[in-house]
Amino acid sequence: MFTCKQVSKALHKDDLAKMSLFRRVCLKLHVRLCIFCGKFNQQVIESQDMCSCYKKHVSQGILEQPKLGPTQKEALKDLLRE
Repeated sequence: MFTCKQVSKALHKDDLAKMSLFRRVCLKLHVRLCIFCGKFNQQVIESQDMCSCYKKHVSQGILEQPKLGPTQKEALKDLLRE
């Protein structure tokens, strides 16, 4: 098992998504059970998960926004003016 210092160091230096399944499970288990480092490291894990998901979507082109046409732009401007 890990100590709080080892968990924080591992999450700081390594990407959670690139860790082995065993190491990832052990880290997440420690974070869930530890009253000392649970809250902070849980937020670190969630941030890394969000960044990994974002990078994946960017690489697949999912996040590209559709372009507005001239009439749609004017309609949006009118709504904002109101």
